[in-house]
Amino acid sequence: MLEFGLSLLFGFIVNNVVGTLVARFIANPLTRDVMSEFERKKGEIKLPPILGGYFLLTLIMVLGYPYFGLEANWLIKGTIWGLFSGGMSFVSIYLIISGWSILPPKQMLISGIIDMLSTVATGIVIAYIYSF
Repeated sequence: MLEFGLSLLFGFIVNNVVGTLVARFIANPLTRDVMSEFERKKGEIKLPPILGGYFLLTLIMVLGYPYFGLEANWLIKGTIWGLFSGGMSFVSIYLIISGWSILPPKQMLISGIIDMLSTVATGIVIAYIYSF
């Protein structure tokens, strides 16, 4: 139970911090030209849904991790768990959204792949905490 609580707390923090840094310094500069008309302007960002999404993603990752049966050290297992989770949540959803919206598929794919950095970092944190 301690691993669950610590993983959820630290995973949530890492998911938010890395996700914010990645969006601000990597994803936005790469995709701003074609995506800016679809994004909220400064001061219009809705923080509760963002935090709720990161919390839900982290919760699902923490709940699923004990059942992820890869035999490897915690760093490899956490990295693969993060890649799997990011692929399922970001890459797949961004491509689906680009299919039914007018958002460009190439930029959505790039953004989804880059956003996986937050789930990789979160997976590593979860695996580290569960390794004790």
